[in-house]
Parts: sequence; C-alpha cells; structure tokens
Amino acid sequence: MPISYPAEKIANHFIELAAADGRLLTHMQLQKLVYLAHSLALALHDRRLVANNFYFYAWKHGPVAPHLYEQLKGTGAQPVHHLLPEAMPALDLDPQAQEVVKQTYEAYGRFDGWELRNITHLPGSPWSLTSEREAYGLIPDDLTRSYYRQLLNL
Repeated sequence: MPISYPAEKIANHFIELAAADGRLLTHMQLQKLVYLAHSLALALHDRRLVANNFYFYAWKHGPVAPHLYEQLKGTGAQPVHHLLPEAMPALDLDPQAQEVVKQTYEAYGRFDGWELRNITHLPGSPWSLTSEREAYGLIPDDLTRSYYRQLLNL
C-alpha cells in the first residue's frame, strides 16, 4: 500500500513548484491545493495522499487541515516565503504522489485563494455536503473519493 504524507510535506512540494515558476502561494492557496491533491489521489489511485492523522474539515472558507492551519495561520493573506517544518524531512514523495501534486499544481496552481475556495464550495461538493450536515465537520474520504471520481468521469 502506498505511503501517505504529512500535510506540510505536500504543502512544501507546492511551495517548491510555485518557486520554480517565480511565484509564491498564500495560506489559503496551500490549504486548497493540498486538499485538491489529496482528492485527486483518492479518486485516481484510491489512496490517501495526506496521512491518516491529517484530516480535512469543512471550515467557513473551504476544506482545511487544522494542523496545516496552525503552521500557516501567522501568514494571514500574505504569500508564504519559506518551507514548512516537517515531521519526516528525509522522506521524499514517491513518484505517484509527486505526479499527483504536479497534476494538481498544473490544473489549479494559477488560481488565487478565493478562486480555489469557490471551486471547493461548488454545490454537491464534499465541502458543501459536509457543511450542510455539520458546520466545521470532518469531510469523509469516501465522500471526497466518490465526488472527484464522478467529476473526472472515472
């Protein structure tokens, strides 16, 4: 079974991809990009990209991994200028995980945080269904997997 990773490790890969493009990402962009990459991994490969102890919750402005939020909350709406401290810095993403992050960045990396928020807020999305049921509730992986499989016509 493929390994899953701390949310910070996935966020750092997005920070590095953006830096290679001469760009910086904000906290909101990182939250949504990590969520979208996790969703894509669930849909395409039936695997959790983000480790089991990192869950996404339906917060007001979209899916949020609280541990990642704690790491980034001091940045506000400003771009993140540094890599995040990681629990497993020596562990590299496996090739499949790297490809999922790259595909997610290529598809969504050009959007600002509010545009990404709106994408995750679409009617029928895992965020909207969870929010309707319970404000700040846990977004189930099964719901995310089935929504993105349907979205991708899988």
